[in-house]
Amino acid sequence: MSKVRPKKNKRRFSSLWKKIRGKRFFEFVISEFFVLLMKLSFRTTRWKVEGEEIPESYHREKTPFIVCLWHDRLMMAPCVWKWKKPLHVLASDHSDGKLIARIVKNFSMPAVFGSTGKNGTEAAKKLIRLIKSGEYVAIIPDGPRGPRHKPAPGVAAISKITQTDILPFSFCVKKYFRFDSWDKFIFVRPFNRGAMVWGKPLKAAELKTMSTEEALRYVESAINEASARACEILKNDSRPL
Repeated sequence: MSKVRPKKNKRRFSSLWKKIRGKRFFEFVISEFFVLLMKLSFRTTRWKVEGEEIPESYHREKTPFIVCLWHDRLMMAPCVWKWKKPLHVLASDHSDGKLIARIVKNFSMPAVFGSTGKNGTEAAKKLIRLIKSGEYVAIIPDGPRGPRHKPAPGVAAISKITQTDILPFSFCVKKYFRFDSWDKFIFVRPFNRGAMVWGKPLKAAELKTMSTEEALRYVESAINEASARACEILKNDSRPL
């Protein structure tokens, strides 16, 4: 992605964000404002989308799946969900996670609080129950606190237990800036150009034959490949902004 580097503005925004996040009075205002920004950025960006037929086919066959994307690519992901059936999103129970939950519920994405890390047993059980009842779920495997772009073990375990395929997702945009945070969160600027990619499904049957370490490397590689493919599409896109 071509980087925009407004260093002073980024530092000011990050400083303000740290001061007000987690305060109830601001949560509603911030969430509603961020929803408007997300929709504005999404609708004023000229997108190229690859692989949309993949989730479409799962919907037609009424087959559950697990969407996986990195934490820094969260901003545009909710805007892509166009189906009536909800996508249940795993969110952490700290202040950032609660804010994210408030935001994504505006996009037919109810939150399941917890994590897929070592202490995420209850959250994993909730997700397993949802999947077994035919629901769709989304897991940000490097959340809530990283390490960045390294999946927690729960995502592979849930796929194996429920025999549910994982669909990697990512996007790339021309104009953006990053938060000064552990995940280097990507803020997508309005009036932009971008590419979104649904990667090749990671089959649960294939994951089941792998060790935990092998499965996690497979998940990591697939999400990174989706990101790289989105950036490649954008690089080759000669349309004017």
